[in-house]
Amino acid sequence: MRMYFSATVLCVLCVSVIGGVKDHDFERSPVTNPEHHISPIQEDGNWLDTYGYSAFEGQFPYHAEVRIKPISLSYVHTCAGSLITLKYVLTTAACLYRWVNEFGIEYSFVTLGSLFNGDTQWEQRINFTDNGIHTHPLYRYPSYELYNIATIRLDCPATLNRFVQPIRLPRLTDMRTYEMMEGTATGDSFVRGLKYLRNQVMSNKDCQRDILPGVVITVQHLCTNSFIGGVFCFREYGSSLTVEDENGRFLIGIADHVFWCSSKYPTRHVRVSYFVDWIQTNSDYILDL
Repeated sequence: MRMYFSATVLCVLCVSVIGGVKDHDFERSPVTNPEHHISPIQEDGNWLDTYGYSAFEGQFPYHAEVRIKPISLSYVHTCAGSLITLKYVLTTAACLYRWVNEFGIEYSFVTLGSLFNGDTQWEQRINFTDNGIHTHPLYRYPSYELYNIATIRLDCPATLNRFVQPIRLPRLTDMRTYEMMEGTATGDSFVRGLKYLRNQVMSNKDCQRDILPGVVITVQHLCTNSFIGGVFCFREYGSSLTVEDENGRFLIGIADHVFWCSSKYPTRHVRVSYFVDWIQTNSDYILDL
């Protein structure tokens, strides 16, 4: 009981008034055809779209929903991120850049610990401002190709419990490519709660061969195989890709280029290990050697 009380106090102190915002006011990530009906994976491999697996409470305690109400627009922009410390969320620069620099922010907040957008008693909503946003200085909007990474400093720290926990990042000395490892990708919480998939990590060479021509794959990226595990119809930019080793789960990717759920193309992610120095400089995360 004491744990829930702490979370409630946190929300009261740190969250602005957001009355009147309903689910249909949120903008979905512009990567899917909204008229496409979700169907299971077919044996012929032509349809890869899937609802994925339903997450249970506390399964992905680092998952963050990022929501921004631009000053001059009527809807709330939404994307995803990962809690990496009590006060910082990691996401893509594309998730934030346009709304901050072109429109300005009326209000913005991060939701933690919730699977169903407010239907859980352990949910925490914490404000942030444009002063708390750090995008990579070499990122160039509207490109998604390079340096697509950002951190968000929360106005007050999250309250830790079994539903809200930060995710570990790769060690500074971790030189692995993660090829052939099973990655767990969180998906979209708009469709019947938070979902996830398990996809195999591909080599960058294979990804460049199989992905849509013109999409660049560099050392800043890693990809997952859509034929092994399928793809979401409403995956959010900034959603996490994690793997597990002998030390537990850690974050290796942030979704930054996704395709229609019926396509055969891989999903591209920002490679977290490439940016660990920058993340440490632009957050309070302390890297392990």
